[in-house]
Amino acid sequence: MIFLVLTLIVMGATSVNAQVRIGGVDTDVPTQGAVLDLNNGNGYVGGLLLPKVNSLTLNSVEAFSTEPDAATKLVGLIVYNTAIGAEGIYIWTGATDGWKPIWKKN
Repeated sequence: MIFLVLTLIVMGATSVNAQVRIGGVDTDVPTQGAVLDLNNGNGYVGGLLLPKVNSLTLNSVEAFSTEPDAATKLVGLIVYNTAIGAEGIYIWTGATDGWKPIWKKN
């Protein structure tokens, strides 16, 4: 019993930093510096599918979060806007600048 308690205390006192690799060979480790490493190993062909939204209020992130500091916390959020006339990939740059297009469909 004492061993179990000591083990739990030691485990709780240590911090764990983790990276995640999706795809690739089981023995591959995530690329250093990347929190999320998407890899097309084993001959699989695929890509990153961004979340789709039907329209953006170009000065707000209220559709994503109602937290008081959401405009700051969500800086860097990337989505694909499917709204006609504004279709493209957008990044949230903050309350001052709002949504900025990374790429827009012609």
